[in-house]
Amino acid sequence: MAFQQGALQAALRHAVSSSAFYCETIGDLMARDAPLDAFPVLTKRALMENFDRIVTDRRLNRHLVEGHLSGEGAGSLLLGEYRTVATGGTTGERGVAVYDRAAWLAAIANMARFQAIVGIDETTRSIAIFASSPLHISYHVGAELRQIRQPAPPFNVLMPLEEIVEGLNLSQPEVISTYPSFVRVLAGEQKEGRLRIKPRLFRTSAETLTEAVRELAAETWQAAIADSYVCTEAGPMGHECIFGDGLHLAEDSFFFEVVDENDRPVPDGVEGAKLLVTTLTNRVLPLVRYEVSDIVAMATEPCPCGLPFWRIGSIAGRREETLVLPQQGGGTVRVHAHRLRSPLTGMAGVRQFQFVQLPDGLEVVIAVFEGVDAGAVTVDVEEAVRAALDGVGAEPAELRVRVVDEIERSGAGAKQKLVAAAPARQP
Repeated sequence: MAFQQGALQAALRHAVSSSAFYCETIGDLMARDAPLDAFPVLTKRALMENFDRIVTDRRLNRHLVEGHLSGEGAGSLLLGEYRTVATGGTTGERGVAVYDRAAWLAAIANMARFQAIVGIDETTRSIAIFASSPLHISYHVGAELRQIRQPAPPFNVLMPLEEIVEGLNLSQPEVISTYPSFVRVLAGEQKEGRLRIKPRLFRTSAETLTEAVRELAAETWQAAIADSYVCTEAGPMGHECIFGDGLHLAEDSFFFEVVDENDRPVPDGVEGAKLLVTTLTNRVLPLVRYEVSDIVAMATEPCPCGLPFWRIGSIAGRREETLVLPQQGGGTVRVHAHRLRSPLTGMAGVRQFQFVQLPDGLEVVIAVFEGVDAGAVTVDVEEAVRAALDGVGAEPAELRVRVVDEIERSGAGAKQKLVAAAPARQP
């Protein structure tokens, strides 16, 4: 705690002395020795609108960073020293970030030590299946970690599934790191007999991990899942230990606050409306009370593993994944999509699913496995979703299920959106 407080004060002093934006917005607060919870919250939109005044290297600006990311050299260091990444696939709000050398080294070190706590070292046969784009942080973290691990094929989630299955059958990895939605895809391939692997562990990231996916991994491979917590703008922030009972947070690299909609702190064990993150290592792009729209609750008890870091007890999802639906008896009710996905996660025949908000109802988009009776699956999906909606008092005027060949992944991270915007109406 003393180390974290010292690092926090050093980070805040640096931000005020080196960033025009922070000098203006928190300089007086620092001079008055105001508590951190009196400081303003920084949203992604505000970060992007004020990017040129937030960065502490005057050679940098948003136009330069965006130009670098859109060019052929996106995977290289900007100005020979800064790692650049982009985000926006989940929330729809695009953002860019830069890391100086020390911050990037801290990011890789955090991920390496997180993996060590679940038994992954340089001898482990480990394969990552994440983004293919050098714009995304998972691409760069994976590239760095491959330099200190046994050689592994460079898979990504946009490759043909047949190619991934063949490569995994040949490699026989002990550990697979990927998105929770792709664990479901691999489980389907294993059950169909095309995939024949025996991993002991899956590491997941970037999408919300549900108990249903954990159970699917245990049922299919007798494998555990260890979830990780990464924010593109801040870096690897947390990871589960072998007990799988919450995400241990890197409190020596970040300061975390769980707050309600009015930015007031909530007690441990209570879900907040957002998580605020203050970075302690990145001197070129300081983030002070940066808003992450995850609905999280902190744990209330220490973890049996003995790690000193406090942990997030649960992540329900993002605010952007909340649906507003007609309520039984009148009015509307807010339903987080995670309440609807659980009955679909283990449903036979369903390969992918996504929810689309309609003006007075809900559309469920599904892709099914080859050879499956799509009509029968459609009926099962509709019944399961109706039952889940009824359980939370929602009564949409329209509920429809649409079958597609494939639900495309979005953004630089190639994540699968749980909730998608409704297509624009044709004139």
